Amino acid sequence: MAGKYILGVDGGNSKTDYLLCRADGAFVDIMRASNCSHENHERGFDWMEETMEGHVRELCKRNNISVGDIAAASFGLAGADEPEQIAELKRRVTNMGFGNIAVANDGILGVKAVASAGVCAINGSGVVVVGIDDGGNFLQVGGVGELSGDAGGGGYIARQAVLAAYKEIYRAGEKSAITPGILEILNVAAPFDLHTAVNRLGYSLDRTRDIIRLADDAAQKGDAVAARIFDGVGISCGQGVVGCVRNLSFAGEVVVVKAGSIWNVIGYPGMVAHFARTIREGLDAPTRFELLESTPALGALFWAKELLDGKIDPGYREEMRRFLTPEKYNALA
Repeated sequence: MAGKYILGVDGGNSKTDYLLCRADGAFVDIMRASNCSHENHERGFDWMEETMEGHVRELCKRNNISVGDIAAASFGLAGADEPEQIAELKRRVTNMGFGNIAVANDGILGVKAVASAGVCAINGSGVVVVGIDDGGNFLQVGGVGELSGDAGGGGYIARQAVLAAYKEIYRAGEKSAITPGILEILNVAAPFDLHTAVNRLGYSLDRTRDIIRLADDAAQKGDAVAARIFDGVGISCGQGVVGCVRNLSFAGEVVVVKAGSIWNVIGYPGMVAHFARTIREGLDAPTRFELLESTPALGALFWAKELLDGKIDPGYREEMRRFLTPEKYNALA
């Protein structure tokens, strides 16, 4: 029977998750598949459409349904960074037979996992701010590199830590507890060999996690150089949230969601403190801060439920969060 299911899709750069429920919200199935970002293949959108269509076909077959049985579907997709890209992705999804759909950058799923409208500051391997306002308008701030002021994410933090060591040795920079650890991690025998190591590395840091832990430990112990790195990340992410909110329209309280591994693993408290202060000083509107603790794919599911019903019951949101904890979700996927 047609129109009995809803589908949420979280399409990142490493994998794609499909979360299928009945139209009343009851859980049906989770399927984890390969990534399908148009940016990851030379054939671009054609490859994306073929890959996702194959995934959808498999999901439908194992649940004995067709695409026509899906009454609403939402797609949070990596590479949906520009209006033209979003329009093309919508066209490709429609080609698969979907009717009632929503498509946006996958960063928006962090908001949808918590609330119908708000702003999500993603600070993981990379950094981006994505917002959706009360009228359903979207805005992405950053996420495209240095020219958009991206100062955050694991790669950035690691590079800043290496730069701090380089500055101490070669640019009359401030002495930092980071430097000895960087020399050890990069297997540099003598300080003046760091230039050669950096020259050979370029942007390829194989031990990014170790460098981040080193910098975090130094910041927690009071190292001023390390602290400034994380303070700067918090300020930059906060500025992105402020800019996003100012360019959208919120009637009341703005929900600000923190998503991504950096928010979760950094023990130095200054990063989060500077993030919150930058937002509160830059906005007139009241704010509520949330740390994303559920899987982003739930945000896609909730968005599909909104598409179908026009709204979402807060009770259903909490029920699904309790039912599909990250641990259970990953076990089922």
